[in-house]
Formats: sequence, structure tokens, C-alpha cells
Amino acid sequence: MTNDASTLTVPEVLLMLRAPGAGWLATLLAALDEAQRDPDFDPRQRAAFAQIAAEHGLPCAVAEASRRRAMAFESQLQQATNDAPRQADVA
Repeated sequence: MTNDASTLTVPEVLLMLRAPGAGWLATLLAALDEAQRDPDFDPRQRAAFAQIAAEHGLPCAVAEASRRRAMAFESQLQQATNDAPRQADVA
């Protein structure tokens, strides 16, 4: 991290995460960590995320499309979880 006055340090973020109302921050940071480990989260998607995160507000159309896509992604994850035991039983 840089020494820019607007840049938070790791200890500052850790303190923020201890606050009772930090659930959404924790959720977003955990999701970002997972995304950064996924090779499908490409540089163009990273740039889009950075731009959106820097803006004040999310266009309604983007928010709604994101909710729909997140629900579909959750369904895919659930299906993969449900299929995993069946594949293990076959082996």
C-alpha cells in the first residue's frame, strides 16, 4: 500500500472488520479474495470491478443483472456440490 492519506493500511482494515456492522465489508472482501484466485476472473473483469468500486453508486440495470447472475452462479455451485457425492459413490 502507498502512503497516500486516502489509502487504508492493513491494520486499519482489520480494525474495520472487527466492527459489528462490518458484515458486508467482510463478505465483499472474502468474495474478492476468492475471485482473485479464480483464473476466470480476468484482467478486464478486474478493471470493471475496480471502476465500479471507485464510483459512488451502481446503476440499477447493473445491480439487477448482477443479482440475477449471482443467483445463477449460486445455483451452479449448489449443483456442483450436489453432484460431487454422486461422483464419489460411482468411483
